[in-house]
Amino acid sequence: MKKLSNKIRTGVLGSLVLTSILTIVLVLKSEHQILQEDLDHNGKTLSQTVAAVCLESLLSNDFPYLETYIEKAARDNPHVSYIEVRQLEDGERQLVARYGEKASKEDGGVEVFQAPVQLRERGSRTEVLGDVEIGLSTERLEKLLATSTWQLLLGAALTFAMLALVLGKVLRHSVLDPVDDLTRHATRIGSGDLEAPIEPTTNDELGSLALTMNEMRGNLKGSYEKIEREIKEKTEALLVAQQADKVKSQFLANMSHEIRTPINGVLGCLELALETDETAIPQDTELLDEARNCAQSLLTLVDDILDIARIESRSMAFELGPLNPATTLTRLESRWREEAKEKGLELELRLRPELDTVMYTAPDEFQRVVNNLVDNAIKFTSEGSVRIEASKPESVEPAMIRIEIIDTGIGIPQEKNEEIFLPFTQTDSSSTRKYGGAGLGLSVSRQFARLLGGDINVTSHPGRGSTFTINLPFDSRQYRQSRPLLQDIISD
Repeated sequence: MKKLSNKIRTGVLGSLVLTSILTIVLVLKSEHQILQEDLDHNGKTLSQTVAAVCLESLLSNDFPYLETYIEKAARDNPHVSYIEVRQLEDGERQLVARYGEKASKEDGGVEVFQAPVQLRERGSRTEVLGDVEIGLSTERLEKLLATSTWQLLLGAALTFAMLALVLGKVLRHSVLDPVDDLTRHATRIGSGDLEAPIEPTTNDELGSLALTMNEMRGNLKGSYEKIEREIKEKTEALLVAQQADKVKSQFLANMSHEIRTPINGVLGCLELALETDETAIPQDTELLDEARNCAQSLLTLVDDILDIARIESRSMAFELGPLNPATTLTRLESRWREEAKEKGLELELRLRPELDTVMYTAPDEFQRVVNNLVDNAIKFTSEGSVRIEASKPESVEPAMIRIEIIDTGIGIPQEKNEEIFLPFTQTDSSSTRKYGGAGLGLSVSRQFARLLGGDINVTSHPGRGSTFTINLPFDSRQYRQSRPLLQDIISD
């Protein structure tokens, strides 16, 4: 890109050159006109003078005198190329005297002037006796013009050099140097150097621009310092928050583990009491069953909290292994049917033949995800049916298994379709009071699915039911996580 200083120099020098050329052309044209007028005046005067002298000689036919006179007149004027005198006799012009050789029109270099030889009689009557033709050489005119041209060119060159030098110094001091200085400052500011102030070098508009740039530099410096302070403060706050979150997650993991151990002990004792105490009265058996169910719910809650803590602390690890999805879902069907039967619901499992194959996934987490969604469908459906459809979509890379859990339950408002996947969240507070639960199952299930390379989505209409769709890859070993986890979404 051309620099501004080069453009200014080019513009100024170009203007000087054009001005010089126009000046030279006008001066040469004027001088040529003056020299031409001088030549015309000289030629006319000389031709008329010679014609007046030739009058007596033509009347007396004294031609030798004419030869002598025109030779003398030609020698007195160095610009004369030739002189011819002609006499008019019987209507024809006869050459009676000559000096020099008349050049042809093609040769050029001669300006021709003619004057009649007239006899003026009384009564203003004139008689033409002949004429005089004089050729004046234009060599002198051309030499003068050539000399003037060289003088003008030399003068113009000297003038141009002096003007260029003077204007160059003036432009350099008043325009180019300040512009270059502002350019350097602008480049420095653009690179982030805001320390050095900008001092104006002139008292004109460029000086005002320098002051404005310096004010802008100060404002930018203040803004950058403010941003740096805010970044530092937010970074420190983020580090504190991350440390607190890490401590919280670690605490939850430890506490969940500590709580889980005694709960498992309580469950074991309850199972033993139900199995060995054959003499227990029915009321005691019911109480033991209720205690076992409460302990089981508490254990599920603790497991969810433990998993949430592990996921947030990024310490969640899966044991991947082979699994036959058709066999696994068929085995889980019996438990789902018992739960559905207790609520008077119909339950249907539809499996595509291509699912009778092996997939590599986390078997425990696979069963837990499907169990969570089917249990939710049964829990939130008071009448109707729950249908589980499993298939392998075609033309999908990588190969995926799709499990759809379709119920005729209470449904979910569209604006809450994503909110229900947040921890400790249900559609509304009345759902928590009526159906129970801590709102962790869906959150844990979606995060498990995403960690395994899949996802869980929902479509629903209030009062008409919901459809939860699980998509999992057939080979989680090849999966590279591309979907954000829940804590990444929340932190953003």
